Amino acid sequence: MMSKTMLVVAGLAVAMAGQSAFADANTYGCDEQYRPTLFKQFGNVVNVPDGLAQDKDGNIYCSAPNFKDQNQAAVIMRYDRKQKTWAPFVSGLRNPDTGFGAPMGLEFAEDGNLYYCDNQYFADKNYKSRIMRVTIKDGEAQKVEPVVENIKLANAIRVRGNAIYFTDTFGDIKGSNEGYVYQVPFSAFANGKVAKLLPKGQAASDPFCLGITQTTPFGKRKDIAGADGMCMDKDGNIYTGNFGDGRFYTIPVNADGSYGKLKELVKDLKVLSCVDGVCYYEKENWVMIADSEKNAIRYWDIDEQTIKVLWQNDDTDGSDGLLDQPCEVMVWQDSKLFGLLGSTKLIVVNFDWTFPGLVNAGGDETKNDKINTISVIDL
Repeated sequence: MMSKTMLVVAGLAVAMAGQSAFADANTYGCDEQYRPTLFKQFGNVVNVPDGLAQDKDGNIYCSAPNFKDQNQAAVIMRYDRKQKTWAPFVSGLRNPDTGFGAPMGLEFAEDGNLYYCDNQYFADKNYKSRIMRVTIKDGEAQKVEPVVENIKLANAIRVRGNAIYFTDTFGDIKGSNEGYVYQVPFSAFANGKVAKLLPKGQAASDPFCLGITQTTPFGKRKDIAGADGMCMDKDGNIYTGNFGDGRFYTIPVNADGSYGKLKELVKDLKVLSCVDGVCYYEKENWVMIADSEKNAIRYWDIDEQTIKVLWQNDDTDGSDGLLDQPCEVMVWQDSKLFGLLGSTKLIVVNFDWTFPGLVNAGGDETKNDKINTISVIDL
């Protein structure tokens, strides 16, 4: 039998070991209250999760382009808030021209229909990407159809009022690394019509184009990817940023509802070198930013006009809920009575598909781990 002294010593050793492991996991001085935990670990049916959306009842939808294993057809999963279960919402998504489906950013419109970006860039760079609409009745998908075509890499999407807004990450114009932000009114694809963007060489005169970003490749990554994530604040101002170099922008809304010129807010690699998905956190007036390169969640404090870090961790497989190449963020209430009970959460999708120069590569950019997760941070 172990003596009382031995028990105390053993207990202290365990406690000290626990404290050491806990401290070692947080090497960036982040506030431990924002430490991510595991929200969902998927099987191979979701081997690359990406976009997030929520319906009026707070059910969560997650798109999965499944780049790791394309034998698994693309799918949009749904998390039922009441049942706390995940199930496919729309499955078997494939583009008829390429045989490949890649749903990424997604968002609900006020009429209850779901819009998403079909990113075909990795299958065919010749303008095969589209914006798709999922018509929904009684909570179930009825049909999926394109509403906007002639896109290079459809990435993030937002729906406000009578228009959809989305980013196109590449232009493929020689000598210029451009990304694009578009606004397409519902009227442009009403009554069965499909809106079509102009070729990228004519984007500056495209009536749907709100702004054009520029990317400067740097360091090991040499990434020229432009506008990626996008969101709007409570006043309607648009925020977006480049995946390739972390430049962060706003497109201010005018008093009449029109948009002004694209304005650069951040251009500092030491502060922000990668912008993937973004969302707006109204309570704090922050734009939450998924920094895929550094395994971090940062935020733009609109009132203070500064970038700050919420959480950052080193390479991990994500099995414990830590960040594993975060690509999308969404503010969500975990209570059925929005805000009256429960707490505010930040849902974080871990893309976990290695790119050159990302922390997630872990020194080997040819391998992907088999853990596919969503993290959650209590705000």
